[in-house]
Amino acid sequence: RHIQALPDELNALERGREISERLRRIDALKDRARSLEPLDGVEDMALADYDRDWLVRYTYNSNAIEGSTLTLEDTSLVLEGEFVPSDSPARYVFAARGVADGMAYVREYAKEGRKLNEELIRRLHEVTALDLQPFARGTFRPYGYLARITATRVKTADPLEIRDDLQVLVDVLNGSGAHPLLKAAGFHAMLENIHPFMDGNGRTGRQLLNFMLLKHGYRPVAIKYDAKRDYARGLEAWQVDGDSAAFCSVFLDCVEQEEQSFIELVEGLRRGPDPDHSIHNKADLADRFGESMRARLAQNSARDVHAVSETHERRPTL
Repeated sequence: RHIQALPDELNALERGREISERLRRIDALKDRARSLEPLDGVEDMALADYDRDWLVRYTYNSNAIEGSTLTLEDTSLVLEGEFVPSDSPARYVFAARGVADGMAYVREYAKEGRKLNEELIRRLHEVTALDLQPFARGTFRPYGYLARITATRVKTADPLEIRDDLQVLVDVLNGSGAHPLLKAAGFHAMLENIHPFMDGNGRTGRQLLNFMLLKHGYRPVAIKYDAKRDYARGLEAWQVDGDSAAFCSVFLDCVEQEEQSFIELVEGLRRGPDPDHSIHNKADLADRFGESMRARLAQNSARDVHAVSETHERRPTL
């Protein structure tokens, strides 16, 4: 693994022209987004609609990467407490509920300024991996339990090394002066390499990734199921070969997209009524936005479940 070398790797990344330009562009978007705050009541309602839609997308994508067959629409209904799919294993329903509930803790902990440490890592696994037996939630892999990431060359940590490896990872990142986005990316790659838990490492890792984003003022991201191949290969390239470019590209794309979406939402509301007068005020525009979110959810669900079933057997476990 490359934990000890991580600070030097991140510094070298940041000095590279392409990455440094992307970081500057994303930070400019973040500053622009934050300059739009505080939001008024209508804008807050529209953002709440967007965040609810985002949580559905995030939960669906994070679990689909791990093999869940719940569709986007199923996930939406499960999170609303209105529906339990009769043809899906119960563990997928619990997994969906766990990711959504865990994200609430992520937001709370980031707002409180909690430190990234072993306690936080274990707690987020405990509240996220609701599909596991209670004894396995928030508990590191026991002696003799060797984790294997299928269809990859990655060698995970020996159970006896997990606690020490995590402490080294936290310490080197806390002592690094690298850009927060690169530190978040590096932490995620190395955490998945360590693979501290019996199951639920990918979901918990993505929760922690968003914790680090929120703590530094960025919007949380939903790594899409459609990008799972690039995501998994990018992680493997970093973990095995020390090549961080592919994973950073996937991750930074997600961050940039979320910042841009927030800006488009708020600035769209502030531009006011449209020229054809079908929208008369900001409240109407906010309603139209909510309708658009719901329509997109319905349109995508059939396509998404087809994609999940089509590649289910080929998906690596992260």
